[in-house]
Amino acid sequence: MKNYMKTGLAAAGLVLCPQAVLADEIEDDGAIVVTANGIEQPREEAGQAISVITGEELEQRQVEIVSDALRFVPGITVARNGPIGSATSVFIRGGDSAHTLVLVDGVRINDPSAPSGAFDFGNLVTGNIDRIEVLRGPNSVIWGSQALGGVVNISTVQPGDELTVRARGEYGYRDTLRGSANIAGRAGRIGGSIGASYARSDGISAFDEASGGSEKDGFRNFTGHARLDVTLADGLSLDLRGFYTDSRLEFDNPPADTLPVTDTEQLLGYAGLNLSLFDGRLKNRLAYGRTDIDRVTRDPDPFSFNPFEASGKLDRFEYQGVIEPVDAVTLIIGAEHEISKSSSFFLAFDPAPDRTRTEQTSYYGQAIVRPFAGLSLAGGVRVDDHQVYGSKTSLGANFAWTPNAGHTVLRGTYAEGFRAPALSELLANFGNPGLIPETAKSYDFGIEQSFLDGRVTASATWFHRRTRNLIVFSASTFTLENIASARVQGVEIGFAASPTDRLSLQAQFSLIDSRNLSREADFNGNIPFGNDLARRPAHTASLSLDWTSPWDLALGASLLIVADSFDDAANTIPLDGYALVDLRASYPLGSHAEIFARLENVTGERYQTAFNFGSPGRAGYAGIRLRL
Repeated sequence: MKNYMKTGLAAAGLVLCPQAVLADEIEDDGAIVVTANGIEQPREEAGQAISVITGEELEQRQVEIVSDALRFVPGITVARNGPIGSATSVFIRGGDSAHTLVLVDGVRINDPSAPSGAFDFGNLVTGNIDRIEVLRGPNSVIWGSQALGGVVNISTVQPGDELTVRARGEYGYRDTLRGSANIAGRAGRIGGSIGASYARSDGISAFDEASGGSEKDGFRNFTGHARLDVTLADGLSLDLRGFYTDSRLEFDNPPADTLPVTDTEQLLGYAGLNLSLFDGRLKNRLAYGRTDIDRVTRDPDPFSFNPFEASGKLDRFEYQGVIEPVDAVTLIIGAEHEISKSSSFFLAFDPAPDRTRTEQTSYYGQAIVRPFAGLSLAGGVRVDDHQVYGSKTSLGANFAWTPNAGHTVLRGTYAEGFRAPALSELLANFGNPGLIPETAKSYDFGIEQSFLDGRVTASATWFHRRTRNLIVFSASTFTLENIASARVQGVEIGFAASPTDRLSLQAQFSLIDSRNLSREADFNGNIPFGNDLARRPAHTASLSLDWTSPWDLALGASLLIVADSFDDAANTIPLDGYALVDLRASYPLGSHAEIFARLENVTGERYQTAFNFGSPGRAGYAGIRLRL
């Protein structure tokens, strides 16, 4: 195995300088979060572990893919099957990729037609994304199914009081071209934002070039979004949102170069009516959300079974009420009705499309009590009534306490989460209608301390989660069964500081001990009990440093270190650890333009996050940003 720690220390020499003693705390709307309870609240009142990545930070670090930004969040690891745009899984605190609930502008984007309902982050570019909020740990009381590992809530550019226009473009490695533009503003009672982005690349061979891959696998993506809010009357407003992606991905099936292509279309829609009564003491939201995802895979190989088509649709009707009878109490109540549909067609097996449909009705309630200044207590319950598997109840409670106006914050959480069986697991051909939800119970405790008037912040969080009734294929019954379980525990450490207005640094270290507790033998007779969970490295660390010179030249560097892991449940296929270094620079051209450049994977590290799938080597990019 590689000595990744030695590589990491050598790489750190390229990143660190004598001035890099402290690190930057993000000073932005990260002080307000929404994933904790589904409403806006100060972060110091949230008992859960939450990280916020702002649009300014994405620009500063020149991040083009959402999953690349998430790699620097404590407790998160990412696995990608080849070059940028390839199928990408995000694991939060060692949870499965299907245990990550993903929202874009408040609408679920997880695919109902995917084998486990997991979301593929490969199609999600940063383009006109203005904020990413990550909740680490289960929270099914508020968010329902799939919020076992955590929640990733992504927001596009919102309309502000002033008209803003921004655009950017870049070009680089393997004929990669990216561009985006957005316009947002407000006129009287109407506010709006509309934008689009485009990205394409010749890519690398998805089958690792070091193992013999030679044919390039390209990627193309178009993304558009729009938001409109209209104040109809005092306390009454209309909220409309839309998000669309159209992408094409070329990929391989290792251990060989192959030529399949997948075209994916994703369409999200949201319409909400907001009514505030009694001077804001009662806030009501009535909304409808729509998720529509279509995938088509074709292979020019005449011996392949073409095509494979899948379509997933989710219609969601929601009511949420927020009641504040007194200043110290906030009550949140909600009801939801969800209709999930899936259609799949595989020429080799299906003479006709395999169509499935389920419905689910949910009710939840959450109480937030602030008995005295600095202490916030929250607890809630959720009941989901599913058409097939019946009723599921989830509980959760947390606290946040600051004895000194936010300089010190103590947090603790007990949370339950569940994942309803996907339509393909439950009702499709070869499915098992006897499946029940996967469930998780989690505890975490943390402390956050700030120094020097908030210029330095350090945090540490311990967590423990037990997941049961995991759905896997049984070698004894030849069908899907609720027969697996897992235990994950660990520590997340964060450090951030801004010793001067020109220098900032952020760092994190995560120790994640993930254990497979399944005693079911696989087809080779291997029993995975006690093994590491696949693609979950035991620890990760990252460091990001940015400095703006007196001449306005901005320089930055990032270091990511990932430990060894295994690609399979039997722990027979090792994945070596690796260390990546990125360098970046930018320089303003007047008050409305800025040129930028970056060099990724400076040391040319060869690594895999999925067995036999390659990753880009040293790569350079340059571009320009405009803002009016």
